[in-house]
Amino acid sequence: MAVLADSIGKVYARISRPWVTLGIVVAADEAGVRSVTSSPTITSGTGVPTAAEPNGSIYMRTDGTDGDDSLYMRIAAAWVALQCETA
Repeated sequence: MAVLADSIGKVYARISRPWVTLGIVVAADEAGVRSVTSSPTITSGTGVPTAAEPNGSIYMRTDGTDGDDSLYMRIAAAWVALQCETA
């Protein structure tokens, strides 16, 4: 029984570790206003994103009508709607 418990513990230790690390930077100036940095951001709001965020940034649209206009990513200085596929 101890061998089984040890094996399960080793498997759990492997799958419980994070596989991907995402660095998020929120910078603010002295007045407390967020400024754009070279690190990607994650934001949300209504309507199509228009802010000039760094490439790699993600925008979650709260008023999207379906999965194809609800998530955007900043690629090559332009916001691109990510298309969702269903199985």
